[in-house]
Amino acid sequence: MGRVTGAWTSSDLLATVWAARPHLPRGVGDHLPGTLLALLAALLLGLGSVLQHEGAVRAAPDGRLQMRLMVRERVWQVGQVVTVAGAGAQVAALALAPVAIVQPLLAGALVAALAVRTLRTGHPPTRAESFPALLTVGGLAVFVVAAHPGPAAPDGPPPGWATVAALGTIVLAVALTARLGAGRGAALACGVTGGLAAGVAAVLISAGFSVLDTAGPAAALGRPELWGAAVAAVVSQVGAQQAYGRGSLSWSLPALAVLDPLSAVPAARLLLGERLEPGYAAVWGTAALVAVLGIVLLARTEGRPPQPPAPATAT
Repeated sequence: MGRVTGAWTSSDLLATVWAARPHLPRGVGDHLPGTLLALLAALLLGLGSVLQHEGAVRAAPDGRLQMRLMVRERVWQVGQVVTVAGAGAQVAALALAPVAIVQPLLAGALVAALAVRTLRTGHPPTRAESFPALLTVGGLAVFVVAAHPGPAAPDGPPPGWATVAALGTIVLAVALTARLGAGRGAALACGVTGGLAAGVAAVLISAGFSVLDTAGPAAALGRPELWGAAVAAVVSQVGAQQAYGRGSLSWSLPALAVLDPLSAVPAARLLLGERLEPGYAAVWGTAALVAVLGIVLLARTEGRPPQPPAPATAT
């Protein structure tokens, strides 16, 4: 008896199920290990920031931070270790995925910090915190999916003069803002230069990995990319500490959080040849603006000093 026309066999069913399997977006699917490492880095950096903040609060019983007490706090020490682990995960992610994926996802550290603080305190986030967190997560997710960030062009690392110029720019910017005093304007300026330095540092770290991959360790030591990456990483940390030390986190923290990816993505395009999907520019551009809005609002809630408890009413 012949095969009945239109009848399905088991192989037909398997082929249909396989064809209908969920596919990861091209930008994420092509760089899944690096994407997962970037998400892990964001989680670790968010956790580390919460733990270090708790340690700093314990070390300031009279409102004045005492460094000697802070470094002895166990929770601060754990937070420092977690933060270093997060930085290591970020570097590993930059070795496996484009800068245009890694740096935007790192902005999720603010959301991770909110979640960690909620778990540790038992207090649910307020509406002023939840709404910006949703904007941030949604905007970043749509950006990464729609932009399809691609790897660097196969032309090799950027020319040496471009690396030196980028490094000189961030060193000069951080050095100039170091001369500013306290106040909102100084905090905002230091946040801008600190975020710019962090974004450029990520690009130079990625360029350093590119040189190591194409030329080998021996040749890489004679090129500016590897040394530039090390110097840029230090400069970005100095810039961040300058921003934190200006006493107005509600101004410096949003600038740091926003300028990092906003400077990293175009710098990666210019120096490394990374590409975004031009056909969906309206989609990922709008998503980026939504994420920026969420980051700014969320960072301002993070940087706002805690309100004193309300006085107890007499009974």
